[in-house]
This record gives sequence, structure tokens and C-alpha cells, in this order.
Amino acid sequence: MAARRSPRGMMTTTAGHISTFFEKWAPERTKLDYDNVGLLIGSKHKTVSKILTCLDITEAIVEEAVSGNFDLIVAHHPVIFKKVSRINPDSIQGKIIYKLISGDIAVLAVHTNLDAAENGVSFVLANQIGLKNTAFLTRQQDDETPTGFGVIGEFENSLPQAEFLETVKNQLNCEAIRYTGSRSSVQKIAVCGGSGSSLASKAMDSGADAYITADVKYHDFFTEKADFLLLDVGHYESESPIINIMRDALKSEFTELNVESTRINTNPIQTYK
Repeated sequence: MAARRSPRGMMTTTAGHISTFFEKWAPERTKLDYDNVGLLIGSKHKTVSKILTCLDITEAIVEEAVSGNFDLIVAHHPVIFKKVSRINPDSIQGKIIYKLISGDIAVLAVHTNLDAAENGVSFVLANQIGLKNTAFLTRQQDDETPTGFGVIGEFENSLPQAEFLETVKNQLNCEAIRYTGSRSSVQKIAVCGGSGSSLASKAMDSGADAYITADVKYHDFFTEKADFLLLDVGHYESESPIINIMRDALKSEFTELNVESTRINTNPIQTYK
């Protein structure tokens, strides 16, 4: 997609151009009903020269954007999710939104629409751990765009369980993995970035040896198949690989822009070992 040129022939890219780019990759109509995506703060006409990609928008992320003179933040998780009754510095969310507006920093959120996209969050997760021959675990009905949730793929060779767990832990930089089940070896794997425990039965039905996701509740660890591995690798860990993929995709499409991924780990969960 070519950026719009100004009357003087100078290359001008706007927040609207960035929105259009993501609309082609992850159309807003594919988001889940409860979600809030798109350009949440700022005008589509805002000129953009420097973009920051991240998973969450925290106070530290805003400070990074302000100090780095970024014009636009592209985040996976929406900074405005539920109805906002007031915007002032007296609450964490209010303070974040207040600083973004004061700093003239636009915000674009690509959440469940990027979860549902081909080469979106779950595909990136699958690639990160080395899966081949990947495809959607579940397909959605969309006549215009391939869309779905979760991904299934396989390792080139089967791995003993211990080696599989170690591979996942290392590739996703997990401090720990919660899991259930036992297998002598694994090769066919299903994954879903973020809160994907609802797809565990689909993963089992697909013939996968293991399923990797996050936010698994206690009772959901009681699976119907003893020889099936269910892994909870952490929400941040399962989704954070998309940060650099968004950066690289934008850099490839908009070569005139300065696009960086955050240097801040926004995972709010700490592990005591």
C-alpha cells in the first residue's frame, strides 16, 4: 500500500494509512463482539513518522512513547476497553489516556481481529516454537478473508515430552509452564495465543498431541484424554512475539517510517522461584 503524497511531492503517511494496512491484514469485522479495536485515540489525518508497537499500553509505555517522540502506538490490547465515564489523572487508565492526548500520541488497537487473522497472533506463536504446515484450528465464516482462531501444526520430528516442554519454555522465554497430561513423545501441536482454554476440546478432536495456550482455569486442567498435554505458558508469553512481527510488517510496508518495538516488558505477573 503506497502512502499518500502531499501536493509538494513529499511523502506523507497518516494514522489512517496505518489503519488501512491493518484492515487488510486483520479486518475489524472479524473481531469478537465484546472487543474494541481500531484507531482509539487520535485523528486518522494525523501525520505519522514514528511508530511504537507493543502488547499493552501502560504508564511506562506512554513514557517511552513521549520521550521517544513517537506519533502513534500500535498495541494488541486496547487501552480503552470498557465504557469510559471520565478522563482525568486520578485513575491509572485516565492518567494514561490523559498523557496520550496531551502528548498528541495516537493509538491503534488490533486485538481479537489480529487473533483471528491469517499470520496473526496464533500463527506467530506457532512459528515461534518451530511448527510447520500450520493452518487454522477453527475456521470462521467470512467470504472475503481467511479467518479463524487457534492454529495447528507439527514439528518436523517428534520430541520426547521433556524436550518439548524445554523447547516451548526457551522459545517463549517462560519462567515456568503449568501443564497437565503425559506423553512419551509429541509432534502434532495446537496453539492459541492468549485466553484459549475454550478451544482445548477442538485441539483434542483435531488429533493434536498437545495444546499450548494461556489463562487455563483449575478445572480445565482435568482433560478427557490422559495422553494429551495441555500447557498454560502465560498470556504475555503466548502473545508477545506478535510485537516484533507488527513492527517488521510496518517497516516493510512503510519504508519511510521509523518503526520500533517497545523495550519494556509489560507482563504484570511475577514468578517467585
